[in-house]
Formats: sequence, C-alpha cells, structure tokens
Amino acid sequence: MKTDSGTVFKHKEVSLKEGFMGFGRWLNEQHQKPASEPRYGCIMMDADIKNWKEYHTAGIEEDDVFIKPYDDSYGLEENPHVTILYGIHEEEVDPQRMGEMLEYYMKPVTLTVSEIGVFEGKEYDVVKYNLPLTGQLQKYRDIFMQIPNTQSFPDYHPHMTLAYVLPGKGAKYKSTLRDPFQVTFTKGVYSWHPNKEKDPDKTSRKVINLVKDGSKN
Repeated sequence: MKTDSGTVFKHKEVSLKEGFMGFGRWLNEQHQKPASEPRYGCIMMDADIKNWKEYHTAGIEEDDVFIKPYDDSYGLEENPHVTILYGIHEEEVDPQRMGEMLEYYMKPVTLTVSEIGVFEGKEYDVVKYNLPLTGQLQKYRDIFMQIPNTQSFPDYHPHMTLAYVLPGKGAKYKSTLRDPFQVTFTKGVYSWHPNKEKDPDKTSRKVINLVKDGSKN
C-alpha cells in the first residue's frame, strides 16, 4: 500500500526490550499524556444501538462512575463503537484519503455479544462488552496496520466500552450475559486531532456510512 506520492506505508513497532506492559496500564497511559507528547489517530466502527442508555449503560451505578473535570472522554460511553486501530501517525496521512480507504475496504460487521469484561487500571477501570475477534475484524486491522502507526500493546482485544468507573469498581460488573445479543457496526470512522498546538485534545471525525443502498444491513 502506498500514499498518493508513492511512499510505502510502514507501521512502527515500539521496542520490546523492556517487556510488554499490561493492557490496563497501556490504556491508562493513553489518557494521561501531557500535551507535548504525540496524539494519535484512530480507526473505529460505530454502531447504532437502540436504547443504549436505558438498557446498556443504565446498569452502571452512579457512585461508581469515574469523571475527570473538563474532560468528557470519561464517564458513561455515549457512542458505542469498536476500535480497529489506534496509534495512527496523523501527520503522515490525509483525513480525506483515510475516509476513502474506509469506504473502499470496509463493510458492516455483525457480532454476537455474550459477556461483560473489565480492563483494570490505577486511575480507573473500563467496563466493556467483550467482542469476538472475527476474521473480518482481523482483516481490517491488518489492512490499516500498513498505515504509519505506533503500537504500545502487541495484541488486539476488540471491545465496546460501557463506562469508565473508579479503580476497583469494575470487577463486580464482569458477567456472562443471560441473553446474548447481536450488534451491527454500520459506520467506519477516522478520528484525529486537527489542531494539536492550539487545542491538542480536540478531535475531528470522518464518518463513512457502510450501508449501501439496497443492502439488508
């Protein structure tokens, strides 16, 4: 895969000399970066889930919710999605080109959700639906890994975040669902930081509707 100028895409691996870090620690560090450190782009897929707030995040106890002042990234998740690839070098890609790639390579993905899991961290826990790593998800990740990116964690664990909760509060939400359900991700999304100098935390989203006219999905 190449850029419009003919440059070959390559992904960048972080040195493993110091060993792997736990996923919870990695996830925690992503949200604690000082403004001077790199901000990365992210490819994800959004799902439209009816009654998301009433039937999915309502089970999280209010006193357990982790909230950070002046940062709406935490609390209850309002936008159900699955991340395909985080860590994209934003300066090396064009958002318009990223949108074209999403439209060209992606199709809707339907998955069965059967359990709630948790990523445990020092600052907060992440309560989430565990998602199966299907061939389709792995294919998309492999495709976009050819774009310049940095990875801090070697394995891919697809999930759909429900909420950020206080540390130690996540474990009680782990469970196997009595009634598994299906979810279909119908939008491809590229998220990036358009102005890292003036507003490093502000993000923009390129959203591609993957449901074509006449599609049953």
